Amino acid sequence: MQKYTIFHAPLMSFFSLSFYRDVGLRWIGTGLAYLLLLLTICSIPALVKMQLSISDFISNKAPAIIYQIPSIKIVNGEASTDIAQSYQIIDPDSKKVIAIVDTTSNTISLQGTDAKILLTKTDVISKKNDVETRTYNLKIIENFSIDLKKIVIWLDMFRKFAAFFLFPFIVIGSFIYRTMQLLIYGVIGLLFAERCKTKLTYKALLRLSAMAVTPPIIVGTILEIAGIKFPLLGLIFFMAAMIYLFIAVKAVSNPE
Repeated sequence: MQKYTIFHAPLMSFFSLSFYRDVGLRWIGTGLAYLLLLLTICSIPALVKMQLSISDFISNKAPAIIYQIPSIKIVNGEASTDIAQSYQIIDPDSKKVIAIVDTTSNTISLQGTDAKILLTKTDVISKKNDVETRTYNLKIIENFSIDLKKIVIWLDMFRKFAAFFLFPFIVIGSFIYRTMQLLIYGVIGLLFAERCKTKLTYKALLRLSAMAVTPPIIVGTILEIAGIKFPLLGLIFFMAAMIYLFIAVKAVSNPE
């Protein structure tokens, strides 16, 4: 009969051989539902921190940039504005050009500039990095306009609801990454089981892997909240998970 539940896992996964033995021998399933619950809870502090950062940026730094953005109209795939061109939007901190508006065709590329975005009459050109630039044609846009009032409204809405919008994407992205990780750890667990001369199903090894990554996930969340960073932290967490997984398999191979 199962002795422990998923509510014991966040604490007992740090130290209890009895817990790992119970997970390997008596639990059912793959542990993915538990993993999703753990990641959902552990994503909340990071999301709160992100929300505060977004709110601070929009309240304190964004105004110096958005008040430089001119009124722009796009009709039948062609952009127009009533400002003198080529018009540059400047980062108030670095004093570098971050965007250029030029619908006169005098500026046709970002080459030789620090700007990351260029709006021409028919295209938006974005510089992703020093070697990759993407061009988005405006021909699909029939009628669109943007001005300071709209930008302020959009940013205020984003500031209020960013957390609700981003939360599912953060959790799902993290869950996909961790699921792939567990699939690989399950294979490594097969090698550990052979070394320990015990037979475990792949499903049981997935459960054990979910418990083995619990301490690194929790410690990583605490470090994120505290703002503490270490070099090679990913490698350290991987090694810790492997140690916990080996200990878990070894615990299952031994009698109570």
